[in-house]
Amino acid sequence: MNEQAPITDHRSPITDYRLPLALILTAYLLVTLVYGVVNPLFEAPDEHWHYFTVQYIKDNRALPFVDEPFDPWLAQEAAQPPLYYLLGTAVILPISTANARDQVWLNPFFYAGDAARLSNVNQVIHTRQEAFPWQGVALAAHLLRVMSTLMGLGTLLCIFGCGRLLWPEDVRPALLATAVTAFLPQFNFVHASISNDPLIILLASLALWQLLWLWYHPATWPRLLLVGITCGLAALTKNAGLLLLVYAVGFLFLRALKTSDFLKKSDVWTWGWQTAVFVILPTLFIAGWLWLRNQQLYGDFTATEPFIRLAEGDREYTLWQVLGETGGLVRSLFAVFGWFNLLAPAWVYAVWAGIVGTAVLGVWVGWRSRQSQRDWRLEIRDSPNLQSPNLPISQSPLSTPWFPGLLLFLWLALVYCGLVIFMLRTPAAQGRLLFPAIVPLALALAFGLTRWRWRGVDGLAVGLALLTTLYCAFFVIRPAYALPPIVTVLPPTAVPLSMPVGEGLTLVGIEVETDTAVPGDAVWFTLYWQADSVPNEPPELVAELFGRDLALLGNYHSYHGQGKYPANLWPPDELIADRVGIRLDETAVTPVLARLFVRLADGAAGTAVAEVKVVPEDWPESGAPLAQVGDGVVVTAVALSPETARPGDTVQIDITWKVLSPPGTNLATLVHLAEAGQPPLATGDNQPLAGQYPTRVWAAGEVIGDQYHLTIPVGLAHGRYPVWIGMYDAETGARQPLVVGGERQANDMWPIGWVEVVE
Repeated sequence: MNEQAPITDHRSPITDYRLPLALILTAYLLVTLVYGVVNPLFEAPDEHWHYFTVQYIKDNRALPFVDEPFDPWLAQEAAQPPLYYLLGTAVILPISTANARDQVWLNPFFYAGDAARLSNVNQVIHTRQEAFPWQGVALAAHLLRVMSTLMGLGTLLCIFGCGRLLWPEDVRPALLATAVTAFLPQFNFVHASISNDPLIILLASLALWQLLWLWYHPATWPRLLLVGITCGLAALTKNAGLLLLVYAVGFLFLRALKTSDFLKKSDVWTWGWQTAVFVILPTLFIAGWLWLRNQQLYGDFTATEPFIRLAEGDREYTLWQVLGETGGLVRSLFAVFGWFNLLAPAWVYAVWAGIVGTAVLGVWVGWRSRQSQRDWRLEIRDSPNLQSPNLPISQSPLSTPWFPGLLLFLWLALVYCGLVIFMLRTPAAQGRLLFPAIVPLALALAFGLTRWRWRGVDGLAVGLALLTTLYCAFFVIRPAYALPPIVTVLPPTAVPLSMPVGEGLTLVGIEVETDTAVPGDAVWFTLYWQADSVPNEPPELVAELFGRDLALLGNYHSYHGQGKYPANLWPPDELIADRVGIRLDETAVTPVLARLFVRLADGAAGTAVAEVKVVPEDWPESGAPLAQVGDGVVVTAVALSPETARPGDTVQIDITWKVLSPPGTNLATLVHLAEAGQPPLATGDNQPLAGQYPTRVWAAGEVIGDQYHLTIPVGLAHGRYPVWIGMYDAETGARQPLVVGGERQANDMWPIGWVEVVE
């Protein structure tokens, strides 16, 4: 690492990129600040723990640590390196945040990591204390979010700087890499939250820029010292800083191989002492005290053990299980919000898959093109003007133009391997944890996109990226946390009710959106409430769907407003439109007309307020018609079991109905044991499926398996007796015409078999 003469860098004029770069950075700031406003406070992963770690340092003038019992307001963040929290403390120090914990209402029904849940997406109940103009905790939290946003601005500058070093003759890839990253929805979301991730992303990106600069320039001691300081600060931010130190030492070792005859002992000695003094020692000076503290507190200098213990413990996954989480890891690299429970629509992922796919295809197209092959060789820092006269040019791979890009990807591989090792022990399939390697990801994406000769690819990629991030902010995140609306009157589609449920609440109407569903579907309905008086404590709403034999098909138990708007926050006498969703059990027995009951937890018994038709996803096949009842129902199969019985025994009659056209009214099935033309000896009349799937809701094409039961009367003489069936109107008793083989049956009854009664 001998000092060498400076080199001249022939680049595009500064005016070529100053304006577009300023526009990109300004747009990033605006978009990310929007994320910080539309996403309610503490609705990002671990955000309230990060905030209260800062608050702890502010209140106690000391660093937190994991104790027994652990502090649930800090959780595993108490074991994290402290740099981000120390910076955050300096930011919020002038703000009055007394009794901060009393100002944050955690949602007891919240569950993280499940995007299929229909309610309680919110970790926190958001009250007017968060309203603008911000004060107290709300103001402090928003300032910390702005601090994270500014760190993201620094990361974008590092990406641009790395791009300029790799492609000094063409500013296009550097600008494109910066722009695409600036409008990556997950990048905006992470940098609009309170977290130590933005700081480690910034420091890792800064270290890559510093190392890449050293690859092309003389290794002066101030530049090496800056690398050491950056690695130390990174180690003081997250444990990924340790990986960064290892990577930096290896990077500088390879640089030394490239720039000198490393076989000489003097060169080995020079590289060794310069790296030790200017890189390793500064890192130890900055972060060593923390490692010593962790060793004394936990017997683990990285404090990984207490972190994992509080983050759900060691799950002991296999590598195969970890790799099975790759889909979620990749998806959250682009757009997963909330606490991993809020997904973007499919088209957003499709757009980003298209951008990545276009970049990959661009690399292949460029490789195939002869002209592009020449560009490939020349564009990555391959100009004689960029070589110092004192830097020997060898024929080894280290001196090839593509080698610095390979070194950047080695950092990506190192970060990914570290994440995999972490995922073996704790759930961490989170794309944001790959963002410390955002530099190689962004530059590779830009490199592939710029291989296309049509420069409109750049603008299209940036435009689509901006579209996705704005859509996610305004149409994914914002509505997910919106409160139920207040309406003036019931809509005409709602069924009026007047049902007091306790706590001063009255259910005044219901509107069912889902009239037919299959198992696994979501059933949606809107309850219209009015609070005659505001409850002192938040009541818990319970809504339950019951199927056959009162089997529970699905339920909702939460605060009102899908967990976002407890009734003790309602204005009195206003009409609240509370939309509720219940997901049906996958194993629900169908078909059935499920009944919806609504009540308050620990209150009076629920009252049925609506019905929902639950049917199988596919109806079974049916046989040929045996008989027709009325205009729209045919019998396709009948069976008696057993055909021999004793007095007191029960005979089961299985009937399969097929619906040609909806009956539109409630029909009952006639089931008689009787001699022809004589009064019945026994009856088993009932509505189909015991009234649990009445004929008034039958629809064309349905095939319904039905059962009835006849009890043989005690004392009935032995002999053979016929069993008859028919159908009649359940209200009027009028029998439905019954036709067999084209002939209407006498008394609209059809003998379906015989029962032998024995002693």
